[in-house]
Amino acid sequence: MANNMNIMSNAASIGSTGASMGRNAIDKTTGALAFEAQIRELKAVGAEATARSMELRTVTTQLTTIKKAADERVQ
Repeated sequence: MANNMNIMSNAASIGSTGASMGRNAIDKTTGALAFEAQIRELKAVGAEATARSMELRTVTTQLTTIKKAADERVQ
């Protein structure tokens, strides 16, 4: 009887370990997917920042050109 209890206890322990390993695999997969989503979002934000930076440079260049033209008229 005690031997059967040990066998059942060991089986439960093995089952628990297997379930834990399964959860770890799911957690790793979930973590990898979340990481990939964050990388995609980072790339999108980086592309948006680059586009805004280029737009800002264009506007700054246009304003500098207008200012130079206005300064030349004054003199």
